[in-house]
Amino acid sequence: MVKKIKTTKKKPKMKSKKSSKTKSTKNSKSTPLVDSGIVIVDDDLEIDKEKEMEERRAYLEEARSQEASD
Repeated sequence: MVKKIKTTKKKPKMKSKKSSKTKSTKNSKSTPLVDSGIVIVDDDLEIDKEKEMEERRAYLEEARSQEASD
């Protein structure tokens, strides 16, 4: 004898469209995206020339060693 199993379909829960519209409009109005185009540069930068030259030498040395191995 074959047993029959009852199956029920679950209905997906849907959000009301009104609540989603009010949320999206509130978020867009409360946080306007404005790009003023202003860039602030700190003029008090100190560049360590010795460290910069050492890094350049290391980079060139690595490039030369890889070129020689090819």
